[in-house]
Amino acid sequence: MQLDKIAMGWAFAILDGLGIFFAMAFSLLTNRVSFIMSRAAALHWATYSWTGALVMAIEHVVVGFILGWFFAWVYNSFVRE
Repeated sequence: MQLDKIAMGWAFAILDGLGIFFAMAFSLLTNRVSFIMSRAAALHWATYSWTGALVMAIEHVVVGFILGWFFAWVYNSFVRE
């Protein structure tokens, strides 16, 4: 069974983007793990804020799509039908 590269890319992108946005939103709303998330935001050239959460989510959507597409391409290269 071949994987659809575009669908896999979007699946990775959505999960990755939403995951990091919800993690940052949880941290901003509850003030828990703020040290960890502020360090993660610094790695993304973003601030520990709602704007930073949006910037990180956009970056993760782009990278998630690329990784999902690449994963499907590698998987399809090993699967023969």
